[in-house]
Amino acid sequence: MTVLSSKINSTTAHYTIRIPGTAPVDLSKHVLIDKNHQEFDIFFNSSGFHNHFVHHYMSAFAFGADMRLLQEIFDAYSSYQRPIPSPITTLTRDTYGKEICNRDAYTSYLNFFKDEIEKYGMIETVRYWIFKDEMLAQLLGGAYHPLLHLGYSIEFNLPKVAAEALAMMACTKGYVQPVLKHVTDKNGDGQKLKEILNGNKTTMDIIQAIYSDADFDDVVKYTDELKSISVTNSPKAIEKLGDYASQWHYKDAESSLEELFISFILVFATSGIRKEGIKLDFFLAHAVTSIYSIYIILPYLTPIRAELLLRAHFAQTLMFYVARGRPSLQSDLLENYQSPQVVDNSKNPWLDVIQLALNAQEAHCIKVIRAIATAQTVYGNPSSFGNNILLKAAQLTVDIAGKSTMASIAWNFEGIGFKEAWE
Repeated sequence: MTVLSSKINSTTAHYTIRIPGTAPVDLSKHVLIDKNHQEFDIFFNSSGFHNHFVHHYMSAFAFGADMRLLQEIFDAYSSYQRPIPSPITTLTRDTYGKEICNRDAYTSYLNFFKDEIEKYGMIETVRYWIFKDEMLAQLLGGAYHPLLHLGYSIEFNLPKVAAEALAMMACTKGYVQPVLKHVTDKNGDGQKLKEILNGNKTTMDIIQAIYSDADFDDVVKYTDELKSISVTNSPKAIEKLGDYASQWHYKDAESSLEELFISFILVFATSGIRKEGIKLDFFLAHAVTSIYSIYIILPYLTPIRAELLLRAHFAQTLMFYVARGRPSLQSDLLENYQSPQVVDNSKNPWLDVIQLALNAQEAHCIKVIRAIATAQTVYGNPSSFGNNILLKAAQLTVDIAGKSTMASIAWNFEGIGFKEAWE
């Protein structure tokens, strides 16, 4: 029988990178985290764009940022956040569903999940809620953001941030539910998943097959404003994605996590480099940062729930791959990439990348670098590539995404698999 810990401790948790710095190690002394929690909404505009303060702050803290930089990060984010709204109702376990997917109910859900965590503890609350009803689709909705937020809360043992993540999840539409249907419909009592679903293909086998599958050619257009919705609204695409996702050979939680982690880094980096130039896809970057969150969460899940989460994430990432135009993967160009910011005679080029990530003002850059650096440390380079392939993926990221304060310049939002994106 597997006994799972309900506490955050070093023997249970996966390894994470922490670099020494002068900021207090005790996070209770980081008043800016509480200030953000108490004063600001989790959505900074009416379109539901997410407050990324915690992501950027904790990533910088883990890379050894001093309090001056951490204050600068807070000041930058606080300048455009919306104030936290007043609660619109009081929710209980009997009534939690009445405001589901309503962003105006964020504070009501925040209060509810803070009460849940107070009663049952952070880990038990997370285990209970992320698989309830259609919450798994909502956890992965909003371009994985509830999952991302949850990863930071567990990694740094921040119960209030966990409540924020669960409230964000409850307020997020589970538009990816059709993509997960092949998994969630067959989950039943939680014991049937393994016997029903297991193929014999690798992650990269499946992605290459989707790249070549002409059935997807008319699913998404470059001019579509919401490309992922074009995919989820296509019965043909949903059926095909379910079939492809079911072909994945799931081995066990740890080795399958490693496969997804490395594969998504390579898809992100090799899809963005062409002879015409470099464009890094915003949504494929989130596949990398969110698999890092699963890396953090996985040790606290039962084997069947770990498999469910990994399979769901894989299926959603296939959906995003289609939505981004099924970009070709240029592994040879990544292997031969030469960063213009390489420090001559550097004893450890990873430390140079980390310094560049700390200096980057756009939040997603440092998040991607932490994920790739962790994969490098824990798994090493994949044997079928050159010795520096993950380093080159990180260098590519800081070279392109680390040079702008604006996400719209740092990242490509149009879909790098479409020829129009390169014209």
